[in-house]
Amino acid sequence: MSTAPSTELAVLPPALVPATVFAPGGVETILTKLEADVRTAAKDLDISTDKGRKAIASLAYKVARSKTALDDMGKGLVEETKKQVALIDADRRVIRDRLDALKDEVRKPLDDFEAAEKARIERHEAGIADIQAMPLFSGERTTDDIAARLAEAQAVDTSGFQEFMARAEKAKETAVATLTAALENSRARDAERAELERLRREAEERAAREEAERIEREKQEAAARAAEQARREAEEKARREAEEAERRAASERERIEREAREAQERAERAERDHIEAERRAEEDRKAAEERARQREEAAARQERQRIEDERKAEEEAQRRREADRTHRATVNKAAVAALVTAGLSDAAAKTAITAIAKGSVPHVAIAY
Repeated sequence: MSTAPSTELAVLPPALVPATVFAPGGVETILTKLEADVRTAAKDLDISTDKGRKAIASLAYKVARSKTALDDMGKGLVEETKKQVALIDADRRVIRDRLDALKDEVRKPLDDFEAAEKARIERHEAGIADIQAMPLFSGERTTDDIAARLAEAQAVDTSGFQEFMARAEKAKETAVATLTAALENSRARDAERAELERLRREAEERAAREEAERIEREKQEAAARAAEQARREAEEKARREAEEAERRAASERERIEREAREAQERAERAERDHIEAERRAEEDRKAAEERARQREEAAARQERQRIEDERKAEEEAQRRREADRTHRATVNKAAVAALVTAGLSDAAAKTAITAIAKGSVPHVAIAY
């Protein structure tokens, strides 16, 4: 049996420094050497003897202590690093807060100006939208409503719209023109309705008068016929016996009943004719109102389409102006760069290009 190696193995090198241990590759170097030393020491220990078993237990205990020592080193280094990180983070927060405040302080005049400019533009845009909406009504509108709105549109003051004055004046002109046309149409419809009402009343009065005349005429004719019949009956009465007189009386009753029925039928026919005349007059009135409504809707559709076409044309013109300004700025910038390359200073180059662009340099122009 071989002699067991010493169990007094020094597992960790003396005077280890945490910064050295946890430097790149440091842990791997220590662990590799520790593994090699421990395995070499454990290789020849005899597990069958009490001494060998105690030596193995002692060696394992030393490995455990080495693990604890290395872990404690790392833990202490982490805590120290965390303290340094906390100090750095605190400084970072101070940097962020103070420089953000400085940025806000420096930018505040610009932000205030931009906010005021945006509010001003929005105020003018809203004013133009209000003018454009003046021809629009919600619900029913009377001629007086349209006249009042027209007066309101004519009284609009566009002098305070600054650079938007041209658009405001155009919107006012359009609103006044639209309301003027609407007022004329409404007055025409009022006159047409009044004329239809007059014609209806005249038709009713004429029908009633004609019916009264017809009834009176029929009464007179019936009276004349009755008088003639009475005369004939009187002449016959002298020649006939009592039974003939009775027959005449029966015949007379039948005649009177027949005439009464005929008169009733005529009265019913006259009532039907009166109702038919009213129905035709009502149909004519509704047809006239429908034609007026259709004309009004067509005019409104045309106006809405015209307003939309003008809006699109304005947007396209604005887009083209922006594109032209961008293109000119690009060309001018390239020209300035070329002059600088040719030897001019930046300020002199910009002054020259500005003068050429304004047409102040004879026989020289920029091709855009």
